[in-house]
Amino acid sequence: MTHTNEGILLNGHVLDVDEKSYWGPYYSYFPALARYIPLGEYARRVRPRACVLGASDGKFALPLLRAGWEVVGVETDVLFLNGGEFDLVDGHHEVVGLRQRLASEGLTEDCTIVEQDYMTLPASGDFQLVMGSGLWSMPPNRAHSLEALIRHAMDMVAPGGIFFGEYLIGLNDEERRCGYYPPREEMNRIVDRPGWQLFENADLGIRGESHLGYEEWHYHRYAAAIVHRMPLPATPAPTP
Repeated sequence: MTHTNEGILLNGHVLDVDEKSYWGPYYSYFPALARYIPLGEYARRVRPRACVLGASDGKFALPLLRAGWEVVGVETDVLFLNGGEFDLVDGHHEVVGLRQRLASEGLTEDCTIVEQDYMTLPASGDFQLVMGSGLWSMPPNRAHSLEALIRHAMDMVAPGGIFFGEYLIGLNDEERRCGYYPPREEMNRIVDRPGWQLFENADLGIRGESHLGYEEWHYHRYAAAIVHRMPLPATPAPTP
């Protein structure tokens, strides 16, 4: 394995965030998934399915699609689905929506967009990868406990698949009090479930940032959990 400017190179395959996404410049541990998921020709033949919770304008969905995956993108924000413009303290921003970006690369048929709360989706273990990044603290999700949000997402993973949860640990009192910025020990407890194996729960350091939804300069300690749902036991062959 080697590191490149474009992500992690593993067995000739690179996985990285889409840099043209509005969220592209913001840090993510997403490239580390190259260690755990099929990419390239294998993925194009097998066609594994991923569910990206909070798909936005394609920061994660587009790289997975290019790597041979089928993707279900769950998103309710029409700005990032359809595109638009806005002004922030750092200037004017234009967002090319996910739908247009999929169409421009001929990927529309490989990506199903679901415009609803993911907690209303069936947790039927249909996906080889379920992932979310920094979404559990969003106001619509606060109708549920952090544990309920994460465990529902985990239940959408098929046996043998991967759950990737990138969570932000706020460094101000307001974010700490809201209860959706867990310490790593709390995330360990939430994902510690029968039939699951924790591959990583990584402390990824502190980053300062300003962005849509939180223009004031602020700090997060990034962290990410990668958890494997173990395959079901083989069914013994019937005795003749």
